[in-house]
Amino acid sequence: MNIAIEFGGSEFRSLRREAGRLLARRVSTEYLVLEDSKARRRLLERHGDEVAHCDQGMIVYGSAANDLAEILSLPMQSALDDGRIRSNDPVSRQFLGALVEGLIPPAAQQGATCTVISSQPAINDEDPALQDDLGFLLRLVKLQGYQPSVISPGMGLILSECADIGFSGIAVKMGAARMDVSIVYQTRELARFFLPRGGIHVDRQLAVSDHQFVRLKDGREVLDTRPIRLWREGVKSLNCISDSRTLELRNQYREIIRLGLYRMRQELNPSLMAQLPGKLPLIIGGPMAGPSGIERLFQEAIDDVDLPIQIKSVRRVQDVAFSVLRGGLIAGELEHPELLSSFAA
Repeated sequence: MNIAIEFGGSEFRSLRREAGRLLARRVSTEYLVLEDSKARRRLLERHGDEVAHCDQGMIVYGSAANDLAEILSLPMQSALDDGRIRSNDPVSRQFLGALVEGLIPPAAQQGATCTVISSQPAINDEDPALQDDLGFLLRLVKLQGYQPSVISPGMGLILSECADIGFSGIAVKMGAARMDVSIVYQTRELARFFLPRGGIHVDRQLAVSDHQFVRLKDGREVLDTRPIRLWREGVKSLNCISDSRTLELRNQYREIIRLGLYRMRQELNPSLMAQLPGKLPLIIGGPMAGPSGIERLFQEAIDDVDLPIQIKSVRRVQDVAFSVLRGGLIAGELEHPELLSSFAA
């Protein structure tokens, strides 16, 4: 079995190849905490596999949480705060542990490799808090009996999408909490950076503009981004603008893309440029890359930013949710040739 797991900013996903089949799973890191009562238990009878118990009551996640949030007019909670694990929050940590158990089965052989795709910087990053985040997630993988092998989202995209050009390119993963960028040449990740802007930031901006608030029992009003997120995830194209909200969404995309490319221009210093060919493709993936028209926004920004390297093509991947994980499986096969199989289909 070959398996990979991705720790995104608002969703965890896994992909494994077993007995010639690819099995994909995904689950949101959002949940509700409800009082444990007979009435609530009856309401949740048909969602038994999406309910867990904690000291505060019941944790409801998945589709059941979305349904109840709408019925009860409650805001969703997230186990992550802008992609970071919440400190001093044992409920969130228990919940994340349960998610990992559901996404990757126990290892058939102790110490088997599991490729981990993480937006968190590497363990040797200077920020101790970031080290703690990734360290906690890796411990969850080890508890399932695996030896984790970490790669970046950008490297996953390059391995998945650029085999025909020697695994070289500029990969941009547009996620919930951040934009991850990797510059790779012949499987060597020469540069990596991130921009702390993603779907969560966009949803907040749109929710404020639309006055999307919900009133709690104690009278407080809190921002409710869930309706905006569900709407945004259903947007198919940024080319045809029919209303002011979609126009604002496109403007938010345009701002994130330009900020990311300006940062890329800074990273492409003479030392790095000396290690690269004159032209590289730009590959776009991640949950935020779903709508068509993304390529056009990138091309417009590239023309304005004046990058020191020529972008020979701009391409959005077909499977924005699982392309990075597909690269994770390829990384596992490269590390363990006995798992080698064809991904050409």
